[in-house]
Amino acid sequence: MKTQEQITKEIEALKTVRPNVRPTSMFGDDNLGSIDAQIMVLKDNMDNDDINDKFDHIGSSEYILDAAVMARDWLNDEEDDDCEGLACDWPLKEKPK
Repeated sequence: MKTQEQITKEIEALKTVRPNVRPTSMFGDDNLGSIDAQIMVLKDNMDNDDINDKFDHIGSSEYILDAAVMARDWLNDEEDDDCEGLACDWPLKEKPK
């Protein structure tokens, strides 16, 4: 389980990266809504039941639900070994040339 310091740091990292993330995936999925879901999971220490109640309904896409579950997994130390934290997984906008 992550410490409060790690959680706070990751929330700040997600908030910092959010303005630079492409708003939608190449399939039209809501990247920004997914980041917001991750922040909510971290802030509120949501468990899987809370996540399903909040994000598993007609108004939420499976993409957002998956991102929320990924945040829960991160809290439980089940993160991707190739990436430190949740923020590094998000696709950034291309910088203008």
